[in-house]
Amino acid sequence: MMKPMLLALALSLATAIPASAQTDAPPANSHASAYGDGWACDYGYESTGAACLAIALPANARLRARGDGWECVRGFRSDGQACRAIILPEHAFLAEYSGGNGWECERGYVSRLDRCMEVAIPANAFLNDRGDDWECERGFSREGNGCNVLVLPEGAYLNRYATRGWECGRRYMVSGSACAAVIIPENAFLNRRGDGWVCEHGFARVAEACAAVILPENAHINAAGSGWDCNPPYRRRDDVCVAA
Repeated sequence: MMKPMLLALALSLATAIPASAQTDAPPANSHASAYGDGWACDYGYESTGAACLAIALPANARLRARGDGWECVRGFRSDGQACRAIILPEHAFLAEYSGGNGWECERGYVSRLDRCMEVAIPANAFLNDRGDDWECERGFSREGNGCNVLVLPEGAYLNRYATRGWECGRRYMVSGSACAAVIIPENAFLNRRGDGWVCEHGFARVAEACAAVILPENAHINAAGSGWDCNPPYRRRDDVCVAA
């Protein structure tokens, strides 16, 4: 008589256990997670909810370094389901980091849709460092599809890194499409760049001239040389130095 009662009690206890507690056990082909509680699938298996299934490799694919997925071998590209062979156009080569094409054009060619077109280099030009365009030779400027002779204004020199192709020489400054001579006023000297001027120590710039700094009582020329500070313990109040 006791056996049926014990069996009924065991069944009632089993049904009372929460479903989550029954599924806490790690599935086959898994191991304890390295990042806290839980589990992770073994190398070569992927998680599908509560199970770890072997990763099915399509043709021309291999497991990723982490072993949790696959990637195509060199010369093939994934379409999400399979690895398709990369078709190389003429004058192209396989390239891993090519923005999705899987290939890049050889030096002297440029990508145009699914082809590699030869870079047409005009007269007085040469292939650029990347090999996919051209630059004008020194003394020429790019205009449209050609290179025109660069006309230098007086006081200028060629500079390939300048937008206009030239820079003004020392003691000259850019003025529109020309170089204007720097006129240095009295009590001034040429600046470090050579394209302007700076007032001497004790003088301040006023329009296009240098005016002497006027010191109030108990003051001295400041470190910049173009103004003044009060002598300690005096402090500045408007244009005078007053006792602290």
